[in-house]
Amino acid sequence: MAAEESERSFRATVEQRETMRWRDVDAQGVVNNAVFLTLFEQARLAYFGPLGVLRGPGFPFLLAASTVQFRAPARCGDELRVAACVTRLGRSSFDMSYRVRRGGQGVADGSATLVWVDGELRPMPIPSPVRAAIAAREGIAAGPGEVQR
Repeated sequence: MAAEESERSFRATVEQRETMRWRDVDAQGVVNNAVFLTLFEQARLAYFGPLGVLRGPGFPFLLAASTVQFRAPARCGDELRVAACVTRLGRSSFDMSYRVRRGGQGVADGSATLVWVDGELRPMPIPSPVRAAIAAREGIAAGPGEVQR
């Protein structure tokens, strides 16, 4: 998919700002690749915190897969905008997309597949109230099957 088309189809439902620190850069003077996974994780926390699903001692979902596509280097002191949305809502799993920008420039895009789990870390259906909250935020159907934006 062309970057321009991808930009049009991405509709962020949460966005936050992060300033890159000295500890975030590598020997080349650019933000280390692993830092982007942490930025995605912070965006997930910003997304799910207000929905009330992050209460208790653990997380109700696990990361099954994640991708990052780098567009431009970021450096110490850069203020990055990290945006996220849920793009697929399945029976027990869901996908999220991420966009990292510096001003108007794309720095990285990413995705993640997450699986809802029980106390024994076994996959389980996404609870109906959570499904409804995600669907309302994203403007998608809350049905129990696969729903894509």
